[in-house]
Amino acid sequence: MGKKTKIKLGGVIMDAVVSESVDFPADVTNKPVEKGEDIADHMKAKPFVAKLSGSMVDDAAGKLKLLKQYQKDAALLTYVGRNALTNVVITSLNTKHPVENAEGFDYDITLTHVKIAKPETFKVTVKDPETKKQDKKTASKVKERTNEGRKQVKKK
Repeated sequence: MGKKTKIKLGGVIMDAVVSESVDFPADVTNKPVEKGEDIADHMKAKPFVAKLSGSMVDDAAGKLKLLKQYQKDAALLTYVGRNALTNVVITSLNTKHPVENAEGFDYDITLTHVKIAKPETFKVTVKDPETKKQDKKTASKVKERTNEGRKQVKKK
């Protein structure tokens, strides 16, 4: 028998996950595409959505409070269960409190993936290292860095 791992969402151990489904949607053009053209240029992947259903029994009140806080703070979470999902947020948290689970609750949670962009910076080299002046070709393409913020346009 294999090693059992605990199912976790962030710091919350999920007592019982009955159902786990992941949807990987994409948008595709509804316009005609020329024969032989690359279809990938006309399709865009959307963030995946995972839906979890199950029950909480142990420390149910504490776990519910933490799940609500994760949603309120839009905390980036990692989910480890049948699937391993990173950079997800709780977009829906639905709880039911049936008599069969008197000290806990049943839940339906929707997790949505958040794409994290990494800003890229680079240094522009100058033509003449002694004068520290940019050549005209580079200067026309790169705006000098300032700390002025946005300016209002003055009306004449």
